[in-house]
Amino acid sequence: MKKKTILAIVLGAVTVFLLALLTVSLVAKHPQQKKATMESHPSDMTVKQFIKQIAPAAKAEQKKYHIPASIIIAQAGIESDWGRAKLAYKYNNLFGMKATSKKQKKVRLYTKETINGKTKTVKQYFAVYNSWSASIKAHAKFILNAKSSSGEHLFKGVYTAKSYQAAAQALQTGGYATDENYASKLIYAIKEFKLYKYDNFNYK
Repeated sequence: MKKKTILAIVLGAVTVFLLALLTVSLVAKHPQQKKATMESHPSDMTVKQFIKQIAPAAKAEQKKYHIPASIIIAQAGIESDWGRAKLAYKYNNLFGMKATSKKQKKVRLYTKETINGKTKTVKQYFAVYNSWSASIKAHAKFILNAKSSSGEHLFKGVYTAKSYQAAAQALQTGGYATDENYASKLIYAIKEFKLYKYDNFNYK
């Protein structure tokens, strides 16, 4: 066998080896990301089942951001019909959170809003989440970061409140909902389903 032929074979083998090493290196640096799966829920969940399922996530956000767990659960329950609304059981959006960016996963649905005492049906884009826990986290961050045009925190009274009643009223005062009876509905739900037992006001 001629020397040129042998050299060509050796160079070819080295090239293949180097390409293989490069491929392994690129895969290691950019591993394939698993596509996040959407959580699914039954449309006929009972109030008790709903509360039991979201309570751990609500308590976690309470510990992190000082938002009363009872408020989180009551808001999620009232706004999602205790997990039975389509936006909740199909798209994991418990709070009617609107889509805020073009890149965000969203769905367009009809919703009812009360303006000046009159209820109107409008179609809007809502955020889509992979889980109820993700929805609760997004809601907590909204409460924490929402500001007025002058830069004031709209819902500071929610995460500085010493009672769920004060937190509910702070949501009303901050303009969280168009419903004029929103705070009263939250307080009623908390009392009715004893959601206050999930609260811990001795934050550390």
